[in-house]
Amino acid sequence: MMIDFTNNFLNELIVVLFASARLMPAFFLLPFFSNNVLTGSLRLPITMLVAFSLWPYQEKVLPPFETFLYLGLVSKELLIGVLLAFLISWPFWILHAVGAIIDNQRGATISSSIDPISGVDTSELSNFFNLFAAAVFLQGGGMTLFLESYHQSYQICSPLRDCTFAFSPIFAMLTKLMSKSLILASPVIAVLLMTEAILGLLSRFAPQLNAFSIALTVKSLIAFLVIILYFSAFIPDQINSLSFYSDLLPIWFK
Repeated sequence: MMIDFTNNFLNELIVVLFASARLMPAFFLLPFFSNNVLTGSLRLPITMLVAFSLWPYQEKVLPPFETFLYLGLVSKELLIGVLLAFLISWPFWILHAVGAIIDNQRGATISSSIDPISGVDTSELSNFFNLFAAAVFLQGGGMTLFLESYHQSYQICSPLRDCTFAFSPIFAMLTKLMSKSLILASPVIAVLLMTEAILGLLSRFAPQLNAFSIALTVKSLIAFLVIILYFSAFIPDQINSLSFYSDLLPIWFK
């Protein structure tokens, strides 16, 4: 009896760990699953619970345990999970880039801090826009979209069958990431460029003004004024339009 219990427990554990491989990358890349929201002791159990609820099979369909076979299957699941997390994280990365561009133009990157989400050097406005995008995403039913995408991925690309990945659209998406970031930040960049020109003229005709010492303050005030007028009415719709929908999964998986 004890042997049967142990075997059943090991089978269930293999299923949970195998199912978590596809979901785990999203719990590391998405900002609303960051360390500030879910600590390490909570992230793994929640990932296992969500993954097990989305798992489309029973444990008896798993092949006999072989190291190399399961290593290949887990590697495939991790690759699918990374690609899905990349697609879902798309609007957050664009807003993060917009914040970095604006902070760079207003000269605030000299005070860059450690990003609490990914642990890399980033600007304050990048953090704010990233969390703002996460709030808009969740308010618009983002968690439902998140679960639908993973549920649909199991229907298209079964964990126990071979499937092909379309990597060629990734380069187009990276190009679009940069172009979309520049487009969204362009109104603020244009206003800051005009501000720089005006400050340059002031420093030319009034050197005692020391325009450089007031440039950061002036540009920051103008940039935040433009952000309040422009972003509050425009950016939420852009975030929703950039969100990835499960209907697009056949483009990436076959």
